Amino acid sequence: MIVTRTLIATSDALPQIKAICRVAGFIRADCWRRFGALGTVGKSNSDIRKHITAAGWYSSLPIDGTIRAETTKDIINDILTYKAAACDKVKKSIFKCTSDDIERKHLFTALRKDEWLSVPFLHRQMRKHFRHGVSHCNNQFIVRADKHSAIIVDGQLVISVRIAGKYGDDLKLVTRSNGKNVQLKGRNLRLILNADQTISIHYGFEKQAGRACGTAEIGVDKGYTEALVDSDGQSYGAGFGRVMTEYSEQVYRTGRQRNKLHALEKKHRENGNIAKADRIKKNNLGCIKLESRKQRTQAKLRTLVYKGVHQLADKAAMIYSEDLMSPIASKVQWKAYNRKMSMWAKGLLAKSLSEVSEQRNVIHQLVNCAYTSQIDSVTGLLEGKRVADRFYRLNGDVLQADHNAARNVKARASDPEIKRFTPHKEVKRILLSRSSGATERHEAPVKRLSPHERSADKFIGRSEQSL
Repeated sequence: MIVTRTLIATSDALPQIKAICRVAGFIRADCWRRFGALGTVGKSNSDIRKHITAAGWYSSLPIDGTIRAETTKDIINDILTYKAAACDKVKKSIFKCTSDDIERKHLFTALRKDEWLSVPFLHRQMRKHFRHGVSHCNNQFIVRADKHSAIIVDGQLVISVRIAGKYGDDLKLVTRSNGKNVQLKGRNLRLILNADQTISIHYGFEKQAGRACGTAEIGVDKGYTEALVDSDGQSYGAGFGRVMTEYSEQVYRTGRQRNKLHALEKKHRENGNIAKADRIKKNNLGCIKLESRKQRTQAKLRTLVYKGVHQLADKAAMIYSEDLMSPIASKVQWKAYNRKMSMWAKGLLAKSLSEVSEQRNVIHQLVNCAYTSQIDSVTGLLEGKRVADRFYRLNGDVLQADHNAARNVKARASDPEIKRFTPHKEVKRILLSRSSGATERHEAPVKRLSPHERSADKFIGRSEQSL
């Protein structure tokens, strides 16, 4: 299993590195402009690179030839990955639009052969999901595996990047590592210039298989207070929501104060007090502390999540989780909720489950997420109501909402009627058809809750007062 490792380094050749980053940034922006959409139709990575080489668009730029070639290859891979992600979304649309196997096969074949321009439905879907990309990234470039070497100097790993003589001197990067367990031979390097003038060196690392997994078959629900809750009621990644909430509130307070300083700086600049405006901008409106805070929070969350997923893998041989790739378009949340949940934590949970499962040979299966939080896991029927972190059954019993959802996720994996890509309206119809009596009795549990009902803190406060 290949994972990415990072080294932090400093260098005396920052002006030269910045110049290379600027040129690589121009190449990246130009490639996205030319090939960010229809420019890739019917072309592979090698086809696009041959076209670029034949046209000679970048041959006269002041950058080492191998860095230019490897960076261009990386850019084209990014564009094609973006296209592949759009095709996956179109595949879901194909499942939803028709149930005819012959028609589906025709559409899938046209999509696979890159002939979607000639099929109106596919063309509309690709225009929707494969919008023309734009890149503003100008702080990184790629170094080929045979163009760098590493030695230990005074107990520190020093990496030398060879540059063609007419483009400048070789780059010397002094890392903070002693070189132990660092394997750079045969690996391309991605050099990223950070805001604090340090250089992040990313390289691929062959990670060995982890310890043996457990034997249980478990469903998990991705939560907020805890990262995960399994179908046995055990929670993993305690403190996950607290870390995100504290960071979100701190960012909110800092942003409000920075907006006032922005307005003050603008006022002084308009009044001709340029020196004071420059001092405010230099000393109070920088991003170094903000980036450091963000990186610390992300590292803390990553530690919590991966530690929790490894604990889950100690117990499970088969893990079922919800497929949350598609957003719920009609669901409108309140502003504070969006601020707290707009972080990258949702992707981190999915990534950690995928990576740890692969490393430890755990089978990870995604299931349809529709109404898993609104079904009573005891009866399997669409009845009861979820309010914040509690689920109220029709008989008055109260279940922990995430535990209830995790049990439903596990049951969903063996449901013969509800597949992973079954539309949510069809899922609702199936669930209601399984219930006895009139369907009006089950409309209430799936209604949209009011903003007051969505707040766990407010609800629990009212419940405690009533008790």
